[in-house]
Amino acid sequence: METAYRRFLLVCIGAISCFGAVAQSISTRMDALLGDALLNHADASVAVYDLTADRMLYEHRANKLCRPASVQKLITTITALDRLGTDYAMHTELRYTGTLGADSILHGDLYVVGGFDPEFTVADLNRLIEAIPAAGIRSITGAVMADVSMADTTYWGSGWCWDDAPASFQPYYSPLLLEKGCVEVCVTPTTRDSIPMVVCLPTSSWYEIDNRAVCYNDSAGALHITRDWQEGSNRIVVSGNVERSHTKKLSIQTSDEHFFALFTERMLRYGIGATHFGYGICPPQAQTIASIQRPIADVVNEALKESDNLDAEALLYHLAAADMQPYASAKDAVKRIDSLLTIMHKTYRANEASKSVYPHKIVDGSGLSNYNMITAHLLLDYLRYAYSQKAIYDMITEALPHSGIDGTLKGRMGTKSMRRRIVAKTGSMTGVSTLAGYAHATNGHTLAFVILNQNVLKLSQARAWQDKVCSAIVE
Repeated sequence: METAYRRFLLVCIGAISCFGAVAQSISTRMDALLGDALLNHADASVAVYDLTADRMLYEHRANKLCRPASVQKLITTITALDRLGTDYAMHTELRYTGTLGADSILHGDLYVVGGFDPEFTVADLNRLIEAIPAAGIRSITGAVMADVSMADTTYWGSGWCWDDAPASFQPYYSPLLLEKGCVEVCVTPTTRDSIPMVVCLPTSSWYEIDNRAVCYNDSAGALHITRDWQEGSNRIVVSGNVERSHTKKLSIQTSDEHFFALFTERMLRYGIGATHFGYGICPPQAQTIASIQRPIADVVNEALKESDNLDAEALLYHLAAADMQPYASAKDAVKRIDSLLTIMHKTYRANEASKSVYPHKIVDGSGLSNYNMITAHLLLDYLRYAYSQKAIYDMITEALPHSGIDGTLKGRMGTKSMRRRIVAKTGSMTGVSTLAGYAHATNGHTLAFVILNQNVLKLSQARAWQDKVCSAIVE
């Protein structure tokens, strides 16, 4: 018995010594990387935690407030999965009030109820419209109504840049969304000195096309495809020289109007009679005709793998609307984020002198806002929490980009020694480059890590430095 005890003691001592050697090795490599020329003018906050051994491995300025950029999406998605559940779904519904006669006339109102589905397509729209005659409705004596009461009337996140208005990565959002709130402008050359062919998809009479471009004429200057956003207009302006086919996505102002215009146009074209259209709140007693459902896993995948801002904002608003109160706001969702942060702080920081959650400010779901401020420690706790919840961990690690394989990490860390070892979210905006997620170390351990680079002039340099950090912690 004594011999067995001694062996057990020696194994424990060996394991502790081994862990200490690993931690020291990582510290040595990381300290060396902090001497990189990049950090002569830029800042870095780093935190690395060994989830397998349940120990902090390394930290550098991990309590410093930083702008997270798109790693903010980790906070949004983990909170949404925790509070809403991994089997949650978003619903866009078609409902009606009144009575339906044998003559296929609906004596009442028809409602299309927005469910803030960022992946809603034209094919989904057509399915809703086809459900109307399938339910026996050929004509409507009341009104066709759009219900956008799920969310407030704010169409952008707080602190979003006004001059990014026509960009497809910063769409106007609302509970009724179609094709990510964007239109695809396709420009095709015809004959020399003639105007090109311009087509907007999805097709609709709702947009105006101002075609000023010419074909095969250098004097016309560079091709520009934009929206007259400074006038608050959805007039699509095409100008300059066209020598080959071009396609560009533009955001459309007032996403709900975009959706409703196409819905009513196609409904009338389908032969469904209606003369009155407007906005209103669908009564709770209304009957459901059809429901388009979007699993939360699909939205999480787009938010993390492709860093889609609209999908992250949709998750934020579903958090806000969880209490089923009308006109939910981003501030309502932030309260839920703060609630989970409090739980995590009590779980992981109970022994610390500070009894309050790390200082932070969160205003949107995607990280587009310059007003977001977090610490590496705060985000590290989120990663630790997700790891402790198997269903959440499995879903986000499937959705996160994998180094050298897919998403926003497809072109990074693709060497044999690093491929697939990093499963993480990237983030970038002017002056900011971030990376956070999980690393599969060569010793078989799973690590959580956060790297927040600030005040960076060349984002490519910051990404290269982050890749070196990942290599150091993996080895």
